[in-house]
Amino acid sequence: HCSDNTTIFFSHQHHYCKMSSFPIETSLHILLKIGGAISCISSFLLARHILKKKWAGMSLQSMMLLGISVMDVIGSFFGYVMGLWMSGEGIYYIQSGPLIAGDTQTCTAQGFILTFAFTYFLTAYAGLGALYYLMVRRGWSKNQLKSNKIRAAFLLPPVIAALLTSVPPLFYQMYNPSLFYCTLNQYPNNCENIPDVPCTRGENALIVQRATLIYALVCNLVVIVFMVLLIFSVYSQEKKSDKYLFKGQEKHRDNTTSTAWQGVRYAGALTIPYLPLYVFLGYMLHHRAMGNGSLVFWLYLNAILTPLLGFNNACVYFYPRYKAYRKSNEDKSKFRCVSDTLGIGLPWKSSWTSGANSDSNLTEPLVD
Repeated sequence: HCSDNTTIFFSHQHHYCKMSSFPIETSLHILLKIGGAISCISSFLLARHILKKKWAGMSLQSMMLLGISVMDVIGSFFGYVMGLWMSGEGIYYIQSGPLIAGDTQTCTAQGFILTFAFTYFLTAYAGLGALYYLMVRRGWSKNQLKSNKIRAAFLLPPVIAALLTSVPPLFYQMYNPSLFYCTLNQYPNNCENIPDVPCTRGENALIVQRATLIYALVCNLVVIVFMVLLIFSVYSQEKKSDKYLFKGQEKHRDNTTSTAWQGVRYAGALTIPYLPLYVFLGYMLHHRAMGNGSLVFWLYLNAILTPLLGFNNACVYFYPRYKAYRKSNEDKSKFRCVSDTLGIGLPWKSSWTSGANSDSNLTEPLVD
């Protein structure tokens, strides 16, 4: 039972008394739209930078980053920016009004696009982490990375995983409205746990939802593991060179340090946005209810952090380029260096040839 200023908030196998929150829910939607728009713009700039090269001359890393960026633009726009505009109805306070539009077909399309885009993103991001490690560990040259077998091994799994995850739910009507957008969910919401409310769509959708979250966690752990292995591999290589030093000569670990920081940024770009989802997953798997204060806190954290996945990825990509450009152009302001690095305000052609976008002086292993 809830007090007068609260209402039932159904979530998976439990319900919570949630503070009367039309303003809260509206603010969450606004935060998601802002974050989604930021990621769309960031991923567009990243894709624009990568497309300075034609597909035939593009490295494997660039191909994977291009796919990641395109999928983030699509997923962020149709998921976070569009939000309930494609759902047809809300499930809690916002039942109608300017935030609600669409119908069952648009809701299904949104759920499919979201699931496909972010499954692709997660799989490709984990694969890219593995590729960075193997490039250093096995010393793969640019010519070796042009091998069709190697390219297929890294480019096909994201597409296959995305199709296997997103297509089957279509046949079982599992894409339905949730709190923020249409995704894997039952309809009516939480119908499996309400005896007198039969499920008309998406029965067992929550099982698939949990499976996708577990898959995201696995991909995240893969990224962390390969970053640790990459750092250790670079450290081992630098340590081997110590035997060539003269007595009293200082040991340098510059490559290890730069790789470690870039590895932390790479892993953190995925871990931080998905942290609230992992918390929700933990509560689901342990069949525990979340208190009002904790629920609102994690919902806000989710609305702020999760949409910034593409923005974080773009920061990881552009940051070492900014440092290299800033170092060789100390006479320019920081703002000018940032805009030149991103190619903002520059003609399309000059952004391809500008020193801000040249990778020739970059030495960190996590950049192309």
